Amino acid sequence: MHSSPSKAVRSVGAEKEPQPTGANTGLHAVLLRPIVDAATWEWSTTFGLEDSSGWTTHQLAGIAASSARIQSRSRLTVAHWPGDVELASRVVAVLVDNAVRHGGIVRVPVRLAEIRTREVLIEVSDLVPQFPAFTEVLGWEPTGPERRRPGLWQARSFGAALTYAANEDGSGKTVQAVLTPEAMA
Repeated sequence: MHSSPSKAVRSVGAEKEPQPTGANTGLHAVLLRPIVDAATWEWSTTFGLEDSSGWTTHQLAGIAASSARIQSRSRLTVAHWPGDVELASRVVAVLVDNAVRHGGIVRVPVRLAEIRTREVLIEVSDLVPQFPAFTEVLGWEPTGPERRRPGLWQARSFGAALTYAANEDGSGKTVQAVLTPEAMA
């Protein structure tokens, strides 16, 4: 990871002015605008396979998510991030899995950055600018022994505050998760 205290962290499509926090889902506030902040360190990479022929979406999502979890765990450990590194790496894996399954993408761009007071910002991009039912998925609660719980619900249950923004050119979107060390303790 390289240190770049003067670099600004800005999601694709982020507003120039900070925006107020939006609706409350009961556990975490849903931010209406992406985070724009200075980073003390950041790391960017891409997860997935160069050649996806012969693989199912389920297999591709599993491969990319597994790789994302392992590498992000290593990066957060090397950076001495004081939060729960295992849970943070699970959030990265969930968002990468979602990008492959729902975002029309095989190679998933990911960025981790430390912002504010040791918060970690996770950004995952895909090719679909819309995010139907974003608020509903965040507010979803299990009613029984569902086999697979929605990925964003999982990320939220790990302590992530979530938001997304469409790219300015309409080519996709970036989903952001912000984790504080305290929220994960």
